[in-house]
Amino acid sequence: MSHFKSNLNKKDLTLEELGFLETEMLKKMKSKDAAWGLWAGLHFFGAHRFYTEDYKYGGAMFISMILPLIAIIFLLYTGTINILFYIFLCFTACSLLWSWVDAFFLNSRINNFNETVEQSILDHIRATRNA
Repeated sequence: MSHFKSNLNKKDLTLEELGFLETEMLKKMKSKDAAWGLWAGLHFFGAHRFYTEDYKYGGAMFISMILPLIAIIFLLYTGTINILFYIFLCFTACSLLWSWVDAFFLNSRINNFNETVEQSILDHIRATRNA
């Protein structure tokens, strides 16, 4: 199932180790339902990226949406509709498009995150066995 290299397999675990693995996974794993809920409500701000601890892309999505929105609001408030308004409008549209395309990869991102968490817990169990 996992593409990571490990000498420890889940079927080789004791009941105590399986219990530890399950407990830690429940604490650290990410839910697809929560990720989709965040995407549905706040996709344009990259909330689903922050949820999957992908802070670089989450920050980029947030900034690429909030700065043009602030600029558009400022331009509308001052009554200045010029080429900058349309440029910022294009940035906003591109950011929205990015968040919609990003939805196609959300499930695989959650699966990869959860596999990585599981592997790190298995590595921890292996390290405590060897200690």
